[in-house]
Amino acid sequence: NVPSTEENEGGILGSYIPALNIEHFLERTAAFVVIVLGEMVLSVVYHATPAQVGFKNIYGKAICGLMIAFNFCWLYFDAECSHRFLHALRRHWFTGLTFTNLHYPLSAALILAGAATSRMTQEDEVTEAINWYFGGGLGVAMFTMALIGFTHRNLDPTGTTRLGRNTQLGLRCAVGVVMICLPLSKLNPLEMMGTCAGLTSFLVVEETFGKLHRGEPISKPNASEQDLHAQRNDEITETTSKVGETKEGLTRKAD
Repeated sequence: NVPSTEENEGGILGSYIPALNIEHFLERTAAFVVIVLGEMVLSVVYHATPAQVGFKNIYGKAICGLMIAFNFCWLYFDAECSHRFLHALRRHWFTGLTFTNLHYPLSAALILAGAATSRMTQEDEVTEAINWYFGGGLGVAMFTMALIGFTHRNLDPTGTTRLGRNTQLGLRCAVGVVMICLPLSKLNPLEMMGTCAGLTSFLVVEETFGKLHRGEPISKPNASEQDLHAQRNDEITETTSKVGETKEGLTRKAD
């Protein structure tokens, strides 16, 4: 335990709060989320009959389910949507408590969606309840991951990335709302899973692009472009040095 003191009108009261190894706690929390996502991966496993061999509907639904699980894993481990940030557990006791407790609805929503994924993969027609379990589970999970991102403190200077952090997290909330409302569209299981796979893939691409620094090339320059860039930097450095020497000479003459 770590001692903590608090001043009040009567003096100093001694109290104790439990110590926490932040790195170890984060590893265990992330490992638990990976296990929950693993349940979704297991849900798309099926035993194909001779009639189901090849590019059938069940195969497409299994691929979509795998894409959804992969994209959710990607988005979870990039929840802060910034290059430099102060983690919620280090930021404040309230943000740390909020970060921890948000993993309960996140895990519950993913388990609910994973259970519905199994039925949607195996069957061509499912009940309306299964559609709500699937869409609602994924939507709540996405919305919760956006809230987890907001608990961290962004340390990137404003305007240095192609898309702002709030914009990226806001798009997560918007996609979460769309997923929750998807069952209203009366889509079949393949269309439902394909739409969710597309939405999560869009977020992965959008956030990867949005985190690029402004002016940073999307692709790595080749050798000739690197040499030209280095030559221009040398010229700028040389020009700046000459201007500085000129100003220094003029100052000495004035003195």
